[in-house]
Amino acid sequence: MKEEKQENTNNGEMKKGFFKKIWYSIDKVEKYSELSAEGFGKAIRYLITLIVMLAIVSAGVTVFRTSKQMKQVSEYIKENAPEFKYSDGILDIDINEPIINENENFGKIIVDTISETEDIQNQYMDDIKKEKRAVVVLKDKLILKETENNIVYKYEELFKELNISEFSKDDLASYLVSSVMMPLYLNLFLVLFIYALVMQAMNTVFYIIIISIFGYLTSMILRLKIRYVAVFNMAVYSITLPTLLYIIYLGVNAFVNYVVPYFEVMYMLVATIYMIAALFILKSEFNKKQGEVQKIIEIEKEIKEDMKQEENKKQEKEENKNKNKDTDKKEKKETNNDTNNGEQPEGSNA
Repeated sequence: MKEEKQENTNNGEMKKGFFKKIWYSIDKVEKYSELSAEGFGKAIRYLITLIVMLAIVSAGVTVFRTSKQMKQVSEYIKENAPEFKYSDGILDIDINEPIINENENFGKIIVDTISETEDIQNQYMDDIKKEKRAVVVLKDKLILKETENNIVYKYEELFKELNISEFSKDDLASYLVSSVMMPLYLNLFLVLFIYALVMQAMNTVFYIIIISIFGYLTSMILRLKIRYVAVFNMAVYSITLPTLLYIIYLGVNAFVNYVVPYFEVMYMLVATIYMIAALFILKSEFNKKQGEVQKIIEIEKEIKEDMKQEENKKQEKEENKNKNKDTDKKEKKETNNDTNNGEQPEGSNA
């Protein structure tokens, strides 16, 4: 009774605690059926929380990288950049032709404040597509590329946030590492958070649908009578470990530029293994319960047979008893008849 009460208490905590669900999802695969039984709504709320965590880390890492790049840009401007000035949304650099350079910290660097046409600017965008990191400085905007994402800063919007209308080379180098950049980083974080939230939600739901379809087909092979929504709920919890690994992966990449090949394949594989393991455990428990039910049926059948035999024996004993009574009565009657036949009444010889 105490164990059952404690188990019920644990289940109640599991329903309320997000971090307990994380623990169950990673270390207690046998609890997937209980997690799924909580319903579609709670599974979706759990999924949203995971996606929000992922979006926060993703946006935070990008902002952190940008701040590091800004410091490196400040140093690069001081040491290598030609003289320039900014006024009313236009950057004017003292160059006669575009500068294209390779840098260990920034990757490919393109500086062109001379060209006016959109075609040339689009050409630069095509040039950095294959680059992991790149910086493009144009007369009206700055483009930073980090891994697969391009971040575009319009000078007019950027410096308007900082209440700056004009500056020189030394002024810019100082601004990039000062506290006046904090509002910019905050706005950048909000924009990136919304973007990451939408993109991660789409990608994660897509992965869950694929995993749940595979899980449902597996349940049919195992001959488990289970609804698709229950399998979908289990798929939600199965992506817990891959999502946490992805968050750690993003965090590491904030300090070290390290790429894991085929990370998406690993993501799907780990989640699918969790799903299959949960279904096999569910099948094993079902077979165990079915075996217990079968044992109970057999025991009940044996008890009924024993009761029937006892009833038959009792009935047979009763019949034998009645039969013996009838036999005794018959013999007694015959004896009485014989006795009456052997006696003669008085005066019969008269």
